[in-house]
Amino acid sequence: MPRIRRIENQDRIFFLTTNVLSNVRPLNGTERDAVVQTLASAREKSGYALAGYVVMPDHLHLLLVPGDNGLATDMQRIKRWSQHKIGLARGNMNPLWQPRYFDHIIRRVRNFWEKLEYIHNNPVAAGFVSNPGDWRWSSCGGPAEGVTPMIPVDDLGLPTRGEALLWPARWRRPGE
Repeated sequence: MPRIRRIENQDRIFFLTTNVLSNVRPLNGTERDAVVQTLASAREKSGYALAGYVVMPDHLHLLLVPGDNGLATDMQRIKRWSQHKIGLARGNMNPLWQPRYFDHIIRRVRNFWEKLEYIHNNPVAAGFVSNPGDWRWSSCGGPAEGVTPMIPVDDLGLPTRGEALLWPARWRRPGE
């Protein structure tokens, strides 16, 4: 059976999830710092817009607008670079992330805010913290060690009306 082709377009906002392999030990704090640092360096290289993230011990959630090279390239870069960094620290270069990732196109402004809230509440739901801002490996808790992997959400220029469609990308500023 053929696989469904992924939609790769820089004019869409994606909610993404990728998981640590089930036979790999969870990410510790230092390793989660490395993932956040990778998000920042990969964003500089790829030019994607990162509107929200959370790095959990066993998975990663992102709200991302792909750069010019597309979603698959951006995700490959994030996963490969973070795997390399963590592999060096662990003393083995075994695979870290599941080969695939889950993507969902954000179609309405209200869906964007719902997913961002879900991302920020993920550590609370998992029982790691009682307040989303206390988890330092998320866009709510602030960047680890002064790293800034995100763009301000205001820079996306999202409409204010919750039912406004984001797809096609009517929220893009004229001339982009």
